Amino acid sequence: MYFGRGQFAAGSAFARTLWVLCVLLLLESCASTDRIGESKATLWKVQGDHNRVYLLGSIHVLSKQAYPLKPALDRAFDDAKKVVFEIDLSRFTQQSFKKEFRRTAFYPPGQSLVKKLTPQTIELLNSLLPLYGLSLKKVARLKPWFLAETLSSRTLELSGFSDRLGVDLYFYRKAKAVGKPVLGLETLRDQAEIFDRFDDKQNEQYLLSTLSGLPAYAEMIRQLVNAWKDGDVQSLDRILNQDKRTDPVTHYVLFSRRNAKWLPEIERFAHQDDNYLIIVGAGHLVGEDGVVAQLRHAGYSVQQL
Repeated sequence: MYFGRGQFAAGSAFARTLWVLCVLLLLESCASTDRIGESKATLWKVQGDHNRVYLLGSIHVLSKQAYPLKPALDRAFDDAKKVVFEIDLSRFTQQSFKKEFRRTAFYPPGQSLVKKLTPQTIELLNSLLPLYGLSLKKVARLKPWFLAETLSSRTLELSGFSDRLGVDLYFYRKAKAVGKPVLGLETLRDQAEIFDRFDDKQNEQYLLSTLSGLPAYAEMIRQLVNAWKDGDVQSLDRILNQDKRTDPVTHYVLFSRRNAKWLPEIERFAHQDDNYLIIVGAGHLVGEDGVVAQLRHAGYSVQQL
């Protein structure tokens, strides 16, 4: 699942903006942080032809206790002339988000969850939704994958996490304050279409998988944030990429396909004169099909900082 297995905290810009739409539609703490130590960060430096490209694995939701960040992250920001996110956050608006996700996340008139899901799943939702201040009537038009995202984000919110404290927004505000150009690796439409190819069976399986993971979600996020703080690449890979073994279709949709699509653009940055800081969900950087491994296979010198 996208959020429930850690991808919300370290997956895509889509995760940060999901809660905005839930609020707009009226559908309505995190990990303790140890003193910043000397361990490595979830940050890599790629040596380009004439420049440096930094790859920062993001956690999209954090708490106040997670700050200040490790100095290496701010040093990479200071050294970069341009900052690249999954999407160009300077172009994101609530209106554009509503437009794109209404197209992919909602059933058309005449269709609904009740008509698409099995009676057993509907019964499960009827018992669970009130815990989140929701009802089946309120979410009837949501597709199962989007309902799964909504419940996962609500779980994070209720557990004390905040997308406003995420790494992406932290550096976006810094870039905006000092006038650094901001770029994106994909569009908001790309992110709205991530799950659009799911058929009814895949949609229901995704929802059920998410629901089963919600009780252990907070503890998993604590483990995730601790691994991210320490630059523990093996633990991040284990937590974030477990779907590669248990749900290869979802892993491909969320990570493998997008990583491969981003790689040529990242390589193009390595042939420029300016230094770049690229900030994407940490799950995109770790693992054998992560961006870091692919760059190394392509012959680039990539150093974890």
